[in-house]
Amino acid sequence: MAPISWQKSPLVDRIRWLRYFLPPVLVTIVIGYQLGIAQALERNYGHFVHYGVEIGFYSLTGPLVTWLTLVWVERRLKEKEALERTVQAQSQQLASLTAVSADAIFSLDAAGVITSWNRGAERMLGYAAAAMIGQPLTRLLPAADTLAARLRQEGVVQNFETTARAGDGRSLTVNLTQTRLAETNEASSASLIIMRDVTARREREAVLEEERARIARDLHDGVAQTLYFLALKADMIKQQIPDDTEQVLADLREIGQKARQVIREVRRTIFALRPLDWSDAGFKPALRQFVLDFAEQVGWQAAVAISDDAVIPARLEPTIFRLVQESLNNVAKHARAAHVQAALESNPLARQITLTVQDDGGGFEPAVHSGRGMGLTQMRARVTAVAGTMQIQSQPGAGTQITVYLPLSGGENG
Repeated sequence: MAPISWQKSPLVDRIRWLRYFLPPVLVTIVIGYQLGIAQALERNYGHFVHYGVEIGFYSLTGPLVTWLTLVWVERRLKEKEALERTVQAQSQQLASLTAVSADAIFSLDAAGVITSWNRGAERMLGYAAAAMIGQPLTRLLPAADTLAARLRQEGVVQNFETTARAGDGRSLTVNLTQTRLAETNEASSASLIIMRDVTARREREAVLEEERARIARDLHDGVAQTLYFLALKADMIKQQIPDDTEQVLADLREIGQKARQVIREVRRTIFALRPLDWSDAGFKPALRQFVLDFAEQVGWQAAVAISDDAVIPARLEPTIFRLVQESLNNVAKHARAAHVQAALESNPLARQITLTVQDDGGGFEPAVHSGRGMGLTQMRARVTAVAGTMQIQSQPGAGTQITVYLPLSGGENG
């Protein structure tokens, strides 16, 4: 092991070294003075000069050496204090950034117990710091053991997607990174976790997947079946031309009607393929424009009422969009409506959001229809998944109104 240089050695080590070095040096100087210089002065200049120099030597040497030593110590201490202030300022800045971060940032000790908890974690997960510090990570993450095993094996865990238990009972989809804080013991060292809530993003992706599946069903059950019907009709016309001109004309009219129906369904399908991107303009303007564009494609008169001060948590945005989309699809497929109204508002006192979609179409009897084939079953399942309720008001010839109540519990961190 190479020796540590004087400049790089710790201050306490240098002071300890001086403590053992200076006394022998001073003793050597005194002995050398007495045996050499003092006797020479006595022989050559007498007692007066000898005592005068000796008084000056003893009165100046000790204080001078002490003063030089203290000056050096003072300088080193100032450098050390300046470095400590710099480190403290950087630590405070890092602590401030951690405190205001929207991500959940918390640390664990070697046993996997939570030792720190920032404000982002409080907002995202709904637990106060006092309630979580000292708790095992398993209380928050069901997959904590799997995460710990990966940390031991890989040293750092990145983009680990799992579920977390929120304070209000919700299950959040989170993406996290875990890094060791100390490398002294790779098998069981303290660590830092940075966690981001990706629940809304995953729900949006699920909406897209469901929409692709729905479009595939529509193409198969609507467009493909109708085109197949048209092909059969054309074959029948070929056989009927010589015999029954009136029947041929009726079949041609039906083919024209079916062809226009296919055109409408294809246009609606093409419109449905266009993704709803509310990342730039915001969810409420994007939803309002979606309803108006949908109505234009189908040929409805549409009215949209979305309260400007409505509080819409990010975690509920995919659910609301999917409910509106499925409601409009149902109206387009089954209602034969001319007017559609959509309204969205929030009630902070009641802690809920109210979504209403109403049409003036043919209506139906809710007690008779189970919802199969009309998307109502899927809508109820989506509402139930977020602890909401759905009401259907309809009767034949009087249109349909669907009202959905969604709870605001959980805040906007989803």
